[in-house]
Amino acid sequence: MEETPKVKTLHKSLKVLECFSEKRPELGITEISEMLGLYKSNVFNILTTFEQAGYVEKNNENNKYRLGSKILELAYIISSNIDIRRICLPYMQEISDKSNEIVYLGMPYKNEVLYLDAVFPRSTVLTKSIMGEKAPLYCTAIGKAMMAYYSENAIMEIISQGLNKLTNNTITDKDKLIEELKRTASRGYSIDNMEHEYGIKCVGKAIFNRKGQVVAALSISGPSLRFTNQNIEYFASLLDKNVKLIMERL
Repeated sequence: MEETPKVKTLHKSLKVLECFSEKRPELGITEISEMLGLYKSNVFNILTTFEQAGYVEKNNENNKYRLGSKILELAYIISSNIDIRRICLPYMQEISDKSNEIVYLGMPYKNEVLYLDAVFPRSTVLTKSIMGEKAPLYCTAIGKAMMAYYSENAIMEIISQGLNKLTNNTITDKDKLIEELKRTASRGYSIDNMEHEYGIKCVGKAIFNRKGQVVAALSISGPSLRFTNQNIEYFASLLDKNVKLIMERL
């Protein structure tokens, strides 16, 4: 027996999206109204809201609607995540086992880091799912590892949106951040020196696809006291070895 939707308006709205298909890529208000048995005014309001958010687009030549770029964006995230997560997880476990620290996987999403997964040391009792959470690019190890290989225009676009100070160590000066990204690219890994969260340091490494494009990054994260210079170099070598193996499978 089908459960009664808890939010009926949302349920109706999702049903409108489900009307579109490969055989029916464009639909008018009347067509959707007849398919779902809804008032035309309801369908119009739903489509207008979706259009404003980018989930549908209106074809002004025939006044019909089609799925918008936002749907494609979400579909891309899902398809990308499935492959990258599946490939990365065993290597993330290897890194976590040898470093005894948390290993994160993230990908670029607009001007942020979108976390896809985390592997905790086997000795850890309490774990927390980070999947779907977001963080700034400019002050995280994963973010800086990816930003280091962005074009100058892409970097300036991120900077133009503001470099908010999250800790006393957050780099909020444009020129200093650009220099930090140059150092990151030169040595091949990034360092988050308590820039995103007090007491936490991270080391990050970018992951490239076969076209040479940055698609994701890994980071090792833990209490700052354990991130001595010697350990940072060791963590960087762990990331380097395993990221190379990951990229061979992408």
